[in-house]
Amino acid sequence: MELTKSDREDIAHVCLVGRLDAIAVEEIEEQFAQWTTERGLPTVVDMSGVTFMSSLGIGFLFANTKKLKKAGCKLVLLKPERMVESVLRTSKMDKVMPIVGTLDEALLLLGVETGDHKTMVPGDVAASQPKVAAEPTKSIAGVKLKIKNETSELAELYAKVSEFLEAHSTPYRSGYTVNLALEELVVNIIRYAYMDLDEHLIDIDLSIIDQQLVLVLEDDGRPFDPQEGNIREMEYTEDAEELEVGGLGLVLVLDMVDMLKYARVKDKNRTEVRIKFQEEAETAEAETDAS
Repeated sequence: MELTKSDREDIAHVCLVGRLDAIAVEEIEEQFAQWTTERGLPTVVDMSGVTFMSSLGIGFLFANTKKLKKAGCKLVLLKPERMVESVLRTSKMDKVMPIVGTLDEALLLLGVETGDHKTMVPGDVAASQPKVAAEPTKSIAGVKLKIKNETSELAELYAKVSEFLEAHSTPYRSGYTVNLALEELVVNIIRYAYMDLDEHLIDIDLSIIDQQLVLVLEDDGRPFDPQEGNIREMEYTEDAEELEVGGLGLVLVLDMVDMLKYARVKDKNRTEVRIKFQEEAETAEAETDAS
């Protein structure tokens, strides 16, 4: 992930480009804090170049929002891409991190004078998104991987999955959702499935079957059904100090995927996720009908 900043003195104005996931949070958290919370200024985070955000990315922004609130300052998110905005609104985080479409709107919310200001260009977000889906065959050979229970394995995993999705022209929304399910479920396994410090292997299988992405994860960790005890209401207030984001990742997965099935088979957890191919136009129409 790339992190840049403007040279304004009255606000902290930073721009994020790339995936805001478990890897990125570790990479940028120190520099981000130096440019924002440590300055104790109203903060604008340009999200227009963020192509993907997981619950850890949301938690990262939320933690900085709480620190800024203690300093009497606000944090505003500028122009997130459609799916990133959808995840933020689903998690109700837009209640404490307002989302705006222009820098002038952000400055108005922060109580800062508008006028001449430099515009940072985060890059061509559209160019990084998969193309519109071609008609897949009934069944397409997928990605089969074994990774160790270490976060250092994630970068190569994400790269191979991205290559597969692009090779088969996966619709953007469907690709985003499978990336979200992959990060939330795999990171959860790495962090919480094992009671020892030994090396374990996680089996990952991603394929396309009947216009659906099918993700299957198997691990030898302690029994855990993502559907049990993790569905909770997002009842947030506007007071950032009262909010909790624990368990948010699984809530997002269950909200966005079309099916999640769990079984304990031969002392292993087997989690299967299915995501239908869905175009952006269909998604927008469905959201309009729902509202």
